[in-house]
Amino acid sequence: MEIEVRKLFERYERFFNRALYGEVDMEELTSLYSSEFIGAAPAGVRTGKNGDQFKKVMAQGYDHYRATGAKEMRIRSIRLSA
Repeated sequence: MEIEVRKLFERYERFFNRALYGEVDMEELTSLYSSEFIGAAPAGVRTGKNGDQFKKVMAQGYDHYRATGAKEMRIRSIRLSA
């Protein structure tokens, strides 16, 4: 399972970095998430559904990161616990 989790996050990192440069593939984006999911951010924890509204919000998020000057996202470590 650890290998699959690492591959998922490596794929997410590559996707995120392409999105920072305006190369957003919304079909690939939605494939990174289940049909319903939990997300955490500084504003709190929320649930969401993977659909058109999700794509819109995510595109706005990438626009925001670009506007603030973000150039790269790196995952520094991954730890799994049972």
